[in-house]
Amino acid sequence: MSHYPDLKTDQGRMEHLSSLYGVLYEFFGGELLPNSAELMGMYGRMCVNCFSICNQEFQSVGSGIYLGASVVDHSCKPNAVVTFEGTTLIMRALETLPDFDWSKIFISYIDVMALKKERQKELECTYYFLCQCPKCIEPEPVIEMTGAACPNKDCNNCIDINSVKAGQRCSKCNALVSEDFIREYQDVMEMTTMHIEENLDVCKVCLRKHDGILYKYNVKHVKILDLAFDSSIELGKFEEATDYGLELIKSFYEYYGKIHPMTGLLHLKLGKLLLYQNNTSYALDHLKKAKEILEITHGITSSLCKEHLIPLYQQAMMESER
Repeated sequence: MSHYPDLKTDQGRMEHLSSLYGVLYEFFGGELLPNSAELMGMYGRMCVNCFSICNQEFQSVGSGIYLGASVVDHSCKPNAVVTFEGTTLIMRALETLPDFDWSKIFISYIDVMALKKERQKELECTYYFLCQCPKCIEPEPVIEMTGAACPNKDCNNCIDINSVKAGQRCSKCNALVSEDFIREYQDVMEMTTMHIEENLDVCKVCLRKHDGILYKYNVKHVKILDLAFDSSIELGKFEEATDYGLELIKSFYEYYGKIHPMTGLLHLKLGKLLLYQNNTSYALDHLKKAKEILEITHGITSSLCKEHLIPLYQQAMMESER
């Protein structure tokens, strides 16, 4: 589909198309270019069928058109995953499929760690459809995804900040939810949203603000924690990174599921970090989990498994036997 009517009303993409037309005109000349309607149709098909080519850590390094894979529909609860070996796209099932039917295969076009309204908005803006997949239809744990921590730091209850009023109390420990606490929650959420793309120092500031305010499964908190984890690794702060990574595990299981590339990569990174810190026993535990997951999501013959996972796993096995 070219999504011609949708493109006509999409100001951002129309401006992009106009810029592209200028470049193409300079390069090819006017006679070789298709007319504006044909060009818009081609551009529309490119926009909605394009894949982000990712490296082994699921970071985008480019874009590509894959005609066969483009027939696969989206679901926020996918049963298949796309990975890349260079520019070669590989699609693998995340679960046992009783029979092969392309109409029953689903991948995720976006990061599913988000509220339903945010996922639907992104899909509608980018791909021009309103998602009605099982995950979008079923009730979502909004209370946890946007929740506040209990004001009593010894209590692990989640406070439904969207419905609680100042003066009410925690249903588990009876701690008072004050007006100041609600205001602080709102300030912290706003600050986190603003700085979610920033570096480790900002992540640390956000996480300190989150402590005792945001619930452990609050999506904003998890995203900042993930950024802090990656930033710590890049800066060589491996002990800090390990702490962040261990805290991320339950949240990744909650939002991505146990069998997902992101979950497998988290265990792989933790295994490598723990091995570097000579914590062989725990490293081996995480590498075993990474192996179980990544052999499904990437395949045992993938470069990720052959060049990274298996050598680390073998090293951990050898060190554990000493």
